Amino acid sequence: MVQPNDVVNVLTFFVSGSGCIASQHGYQKDSLYRFGKFDACSAQWNDVKLAMKAKSTADPDEARRMLAETHYKKHLGSDLSVSPTAGAIWELKERPCWDEVEE
Repeated sequence: MVQPNDVVNVLTFFVSGSGCIASQHGYQKDSLYRFGKFDACSAQWNDVKLAMKAKSTADPDEARRMLAETHYKKHLGSDLSVSPTAGAIWELKERPCWDEVEE
């Protein structure tokens, strides 16, 4: 049985992989700025392959376990603590301070 999109959304991983190699999204420029070299994007394309495998897995819990091991979930996504810029460009604060105003 194929997993539904709420369990495995292959498009998320495909967008991450294609965005990595596309110059219009600026990912390669960011990689050059942060690390001094271009990214081969192999981690992102391995994620696409793993997502396809997870999509075709019969057990939804196994599919979720597979996705938890992806580069996207470990290093990107929406969790700022695993951002590739945390520590390389800026220090991660325990508490965001954009609401604080210094006068």
